[in-house]
Amino acid sequence: MNSWGQASLKLDNRDNGNLSKIKIAIMDSGIDKKHEDLVGKVIKEYNAINPKEKIEDVYGHGTAVAGIIAANDNNQGIRGILPNAELYSIKVISDNGKGNIESLAKGIDWAIKNKVDLINISFGMPNDKPKLKAAVNKAVKAGIIIVASTGNKYGLNSDYPASYNNVISVNAINSDLKITSFSAKGKINFVAPGTGIVTTILNNNYGVVEGTSIATAYVTGTIGYILAYKEKFNIPEKGNSNYFNELLKVLEDNSLELGDKNIYGNGLIQLKGVIK
Repeated sequence: MNSWGQASLKLDNRDNGNLSKIKIAIMDSGIDKKHEDLVGKVIKEYNAINPKEKIEDVYGHGTAVAGIIAANDNNQGIRGILPNAELYSIKVISDNGKGNIESLAKGIDWAIKNKVDLINISFGMPNDKPKLKAAVNKAVKAGIIIVASTGNKYGLNSDYPASYNNVISVNAINSDLKITSFSAKGKINFVAPGTGIVTTILNNNYGVVEGTSIATAYVTGTIGYILAYKEKFNIPEKGNSNYFNELLKVLEDNSLELGDKNIYGNGLIQLKGVIK
């Protein structure tokens, strides 16, 4: 990927075309399926805002997130962390960038029914709501790993669902491995690149983006990579009662501590040399 971000994650740079297919639900504004780096990536899609309407990414946020996670390895533009991932696009953010609990809960329920492995939620809500917590608990019970952004809170407490203990929460760092000014504090699991990131944008273009939402996409892609090699990491099968905790332990054991856990969590995930 053409940014400092992928290098910072230190992923093994092998061809992952033969890895297990990991099903990743991106709950966002939709994904531009016609983008040259995202053609063929979206397996299924669901409009949780209005199920009768087709999905079109007008806002552009979901397309940027999708590129970081799974842009095609095609010698054009960028390369995602897990190019062979199967994307499930769930529209829960409107064309003007708004979202609500109802759509988010409906989207999570659809992801459960479609048996995805991972859910990426690159946004959040300021308050805990029973309906959201119930949807998250149901997904986790089904063996789905949820990764969520803490939110661009400028030092305020992290959003929900990132603040839930059974959700992996992500803050953003810059190229100096320092926390960004827009990051949150509180319940943080990990940090990832969140400034100066080149990714896919609308109209078959590429642009530079930033935010905890962008950092979250890096962690989701990395977890997908680990799950594709789960036997090598001794992670039990999906549905096992220790599945989430064992994955979390692998991530923690392969992270570089950077400072105050209130803002850096366990630090930056690094996998170089782990997979042989």
